[in-house]
Amino acid sequence: MIPAKANSDILKLIAEICGTANARRYYLPVFLSANAGNEDIRSGKTILTKDATLVFPACLYADEQLATAKASNTRIEWGKLTPTTARTLQDAMRKTEPSVAALPKSTKWIASASTTAALEDVSSTNWGGQLIGYEHLNKTIPKKLVQQGPAIVAGFDSGRILDPGASEQYKKLLKGSLATDATSLDSNLILNSAAFERIARVQDIRASNQTTDFSRLPTGSSVVTSDFAPGGYQLTLKEGTDVKAAAKEIFAALPPTASAVGQLSKFTPYFAEPLSGGAGDCTPGAAKKWPIDLDELKTVLEARKRIGKMPLTGRLLILDTGFPRGKVGTAPFNQNFFHPSPRDDDPLRERFLWTVARPPEYFNENSENASHGVGVLALALGGTQLLDEGWLWQHIDTQGGFIVDLMGYQRLPGNKLGVDANAVTRSLSGTGWGQADIVSVNLSLKFNIETMEEAPDFSGYFNEQQQVLFVIAAGNDGADVVGIIPAQWGGTSKRNVLTVGAVSSDNKYWTKSNKSQSFVDIGAPGCAVPTLSWNSTSQKFEPVVLSGTSFSAPLASFASNLLQEFTAGARRKARILSSGRFSSDLRKTTRSSRVLDIPVALATPFDVVRMGDGKMRLGRITWAPGRTLCNVPFVQGSFAQVQRTDTPDQFSVVRKIGPTNQGAVDFSDCTLASGQLSSIGFQEAVASDDGLRLGPAETLDIRNLESITFCDNCDLWQP
Repeated sequence: MIPAKANSDILKLIAEICGTANARRYYLPVFLSANAGNEDIRSGKTILTKDATLVFPACLYADEQLATAKASNTRIEWGKLTPTTARTLQDAMRKTEPSVAALPKSTKWIASASTTAALEDVSSTNWGGQLIGYEHLNKTIPKKLVQQGPAIVAGFDSGRILDPGASEQYKKLLKGSLATDATSLDSNLILNSAAFERIARVQDIRASNQTTDFSRLPTGSSVVTSDFAPGGYQLTLKEGTDVKAAAKEIFAALPPTASAVGQLSKFTPYFAEPLSGGAGDCTPGAAKKWPIDLDELKTVLEARKRIGKMPLTGRLLILDTGFPRGKVGTAPFNQNFFHPSPRDDDPLRERFLWTVARPPEYFNENSENASHGVGVLALALGGTQLLDEGWLWQHIDTQGGFIVDLMGYQRLPGNKLGVDANAVTRSLSGTGWGQADIVSVNLSLKFNIETMEEAPDFSGYFNEQQQVLFVIAAGNDGADVVGIIPAQWGGTSKRNVLTVGAVSSDNKYWTKSNKSQSFVDIGAPGCAVPTLSWNSTSQKFEPVVLSGTSFSAPLASFASNLLQEFTAGARRKARILSSGRFSSDLRKTTRSSRVLDIPVALATPFDVVRMGDGKMRLGRITWAPGRTLCNVPFVQGSFAQVQRTDTPDQFSVVRKIGPTNQGAVDFSDCTLASGQLSSIGFQEAVASDDGLRLGPAETLDIRNLESITFCDNCDLWQP
């Protein structure tokens, strides 16, 4: 209990008593809830109108600190931060920028390669990236904040909520906090706390940097941001206390989520079905072609390597049944695949495995379906054949481990496994990502909404995490996904959610896969799929053949994770959908009527022609003026793909809708008039001493082709 005078700023008080990190993070709703009886706070005021006694629940003092993030030729490395100070920033600018030296009062950081080189900061392995409200980066902030420069990070007060975006999030946070008591928890508090923090970080960035266009930074330059330095905190124990016993009790008593805000419950996992050979089961596809055509994949990746534009990976979070403890690095799971977990995640931690369970659990070896997560992981890495061949890693730019393997299940009676509701909530909200800059999340489960008072609405999670593509298994109920959450979030519902159904090796839709023309986006191999399982007796990973949409989803996640050249999740979703192979059997079961085609999806710098026999060719289409398709001018940038259907002269067309960065596409059928698109110019890409060049000009008739998928990042190759 601390007395506060009238005109006291409650946000500033939190910053002074508990640190600036707590003023913007999960301590804030705890404080608001503890002071729900104060009239000023209840009414939304952050400046007290009268003297009051405020309750400050226990806190560990922590401040935000200045950091820098470098700009590569494709993005800002928000996930790789270097701690710095205001003095260091000013010294670096004075060394390289005469104008700054002449104007010592200027505090704005000037982003250039030379100022960054002069920083001489030492990167800290304890530091990791924090979440940022990307959609707010190009919005203006109040002048009062702008004028503070990097000094803004050292404080936190009510000036922050002069920003309309921050004000709106504070109101949502307050509403949820006031509704929280010992018997009811608002599950949106995690979301609103994270959203408030992201906007505050954008304010730090906007105020600290001279630039206002963060999409056009010089390669090698740095951006000033803020970060919370993780680490241990000392607690003073009473004299005579058994330290080991106290540590054990504290660890066991930790709340289910570090935010201590709330969680969902009641989930059903989608586990695998072994290939039984009974009626209706699928036949495994040909080796090296199922579930991915490895020869085509290698052709695409070698072409990209020749032009110096290898695919850049992001980080993929797999929420599943975990991975055997102590087996990271056991063939074929190379240690380099895994992104290290936070140092403070577990005192006896597995360095490359993640968990939110307390006490920590990474794998329930003797439980039914324990190896499901191993099978999912193998497919998220490209499948067993690709893992065995081992050539992928020389053809992609991984920039460190790119798999975050999160144990998302808990042991139940009867040797069963059940979904850990806390892990799901934290995976969707981003609070379980630690220091990892996640770009894709893979989920295979459903909410039992019939047991809930109302269906959960996670719209805010997706809106606040536009950089992430959430890949979700459609489910194995053989039903329409309407009413099945989270599968219903795909399709036209959420731009950065991809719901994946299962197909067999002949591109037929699996009868047990859930379906929807509106919400299931695409089909992917999911019936009789070769993958791996852990044998606890032999202590080896062994091949198995399994079915289920939970094995379709990680293949789409594999593609998404190699498409980080598109920073928005919606763009990666659009590319995956508009590069798939048409199948008439999917017309009534998916939105796109397409099957995942990973090689074509990754061939973004090239126009990809599939000949009548399905053969893939990379090159360039010659666009001729005056042509139309679907009564729309047939010009570059308007269409993503044209595919032949089973009906003569009828084609399935993918059109781009609206701004490219929004990733909106439309699927429709068109009937060609006589002679229309019968002479399309094409030149195939052929190897040359300095990369790739264009081969001889050809004329193609669309009627004799299977498809044309147009380049989606054409500037990467300019022959």
